[in-house]
Amino acid sequence: MPTPTLLRRAPALLLGAALLLNGCKNDDFLNVESKSAVTEVSAYSNETNADLIVNDIYNNIPSSSNDPTQTLEQYADNSFCGAGWETGQSVVRAGAISPANVPNGPSSMWRWEDNYSRIRKCNLFLQNVEKYSTNFSASWKTQRVGEVKFLRALYYTYLFTSYGGVALIDKPLDATTDPDGLFVARSTIDQTLAFIVADCDAAAASLPTTAARKGDGRATKGAALALKGWAQLFAASPLANTSNDVAKWAAAAATNKQVLDLNVYSLFPDLGTFFLQENNDNQEVIFNKEYIAVTAGHSKEGTYGPVNVNGVTQGWGNYQPTQSLVDDYLMSNGLPITDPASGYDPQNPYANREKRFYQSILYDGAPWQSDILTMRIGGNNQIDLNSTSDISNTGYYGRKTLDERIPAQTSRALNASGANYVIFRLGEVLLSYAEAQNEAVGPGAGVYSALNQLRKRAGLPDLAAGMSQSQLRDYIRRERRIELAFEDKRWFDIRRWKITAGSTGVLNTPSMGMLITPDKATGKLTYAKVKVFENRFFDFQNWMPIPQEDIAKNTKLVQNAGY
Repeated sequence: MPTPTLLRRAPALLLGAALLLNGCKNDDFLNVESKSAVTEVSAYSNETNADLIVNDIYNNIPSSSNDPTQTLEQYADNSFCGAGWETGQSVVRAGAISPANVPNGPSSMWRWEDNYSRIRKCNLFLQNVEKYSTNFSASWKTQRVGEVKFLRALYYTYLFTSYGGVALIDKPLDATTDPDGLFVARSTIDQTLAFIVADCDAAAASLPTTAARKGDGRATKGAALALKGWAQLFAASPLANTSNDVAKWAAAAATNKQVLDLNVYSLFPDLGTFFLQENNDNQEVIFNKEYIAVTAGHSKEGTYGPVNVNGVTQGWGNYQPTQSLVDDYLMSNGLPITDPASGYDPQNPYANREKRFYQSILYDGAPWQSDILTMRIGGNNQIDLNSTSDISNTGYYGRKTLDERIPAQTSRALNASGANYVIFRLGEVLLSYAEAQNEAVGPGAGVYSALNQLRKRAGLPDLAAGMSQSQLRDYIRRERRIELAFEDKRWFDIRRWKITAGSTGVLNTPSMGMLITPDKATGKLTYAKVKVFENRFFDFQNWMPIPQEDIAKNTKLVQNAGY
């Protein structure tokens, strides 16, 4: 399936990875300027032209909205797709990650070479905007430099949260003038974090608190602080913070609190409609990648939506929630299904669940596009335990982030959705603050307040007071899974918490689904959990390996342990 060019809502002309510069030759009659080339002098001759370069850097932001094979929900334990050729099943959950087949995430989110290409674009801009600074107003230059430093920090964060310490490059490398300088050794985790933090701090100091124009997709002060807080949270977590340095948790808490204290974001009232395109750039969104329906849209409904709808094969069904995710949603009274007081009935498992369950999961008997989806034996989407079709292997489809009004076939034919890809939103920052604050100082009013804001939106009663630090930790981890499901967050969380491997690891225990069997005489349904896939994952794979081809190119690079 072809992937369309994704344009910003700024000027649409995009420049390539490198500017085509005219060389100097003695044969002047051969030295003809290409009509399609853009010289460095021309590119930085005025703000309008230079903005095209910044737009191109934004345009490189990865997104899963148009990547049918690399949604991070398939890498993690939230979703399972039976297509054996997809990376989630064939590499990640098979314990087969190696330097020869590094999973790259959606749109090459953390691919080594792609991110250094993106970073080079940032470095070239930062160098040339100084070189040609007299062509720009002070206010334009301050803001665009802040934006590009934010974007460089974003691309370094994708590398950092995948590989750990990486090679830090803050200027364009030139093989002609400094061939030895092309080979840069990896910095430590702390040094890499410090680089990201410094760029975020510089960006936050330069960027406006609110966007000058709604829907332009440009970074703001809040975006820079949210990125900094996320990088610090990852660095404070068990995977990177092996000594459990509490100061790192405190730093993450403080930065996420800064975002909250800006007082420019508030929770959108309905998470069920949050991701619809008419609600793009709402009051909860901190930073996202912009889309425009059809013109520069995506086909998420076709890729991830239910397969058989109204008697017609429609979606590819790549969102297939696992039973463990379904089981983590609370009951409407706010209690987990394992609590005897919750009222959960294993033979009526979808009754009286919390609001976010119905907003996120399509289950047997759920409505979708004027149809009722039935995953039971004999149903219109009968669970496919043998992966003979695209129909769900788990007995569920995902609903969250999809627009029910867009038929899957229309979605794929027209790239019909203009819903933005949300990267940071207030709900996540509340959870990040609560987690870091709980780890730094333990339970407190600020932690409860952050968590109860999300519970209130979900129609749940406040948390019971008096929870221990350990109890709150477990609750926060569960809440992150529920609140941020299908937003490409879980993969990073389970790795940083180091809960992937071992005898109880979420990627080392079987993925389960729900087998629903109707009684032939009475039609009564019987529900039984069934194994869908035998996962395999090793602790060292929480860090990705540097691709072998890049190790071969740069002898100063040292591979991560275990590979």
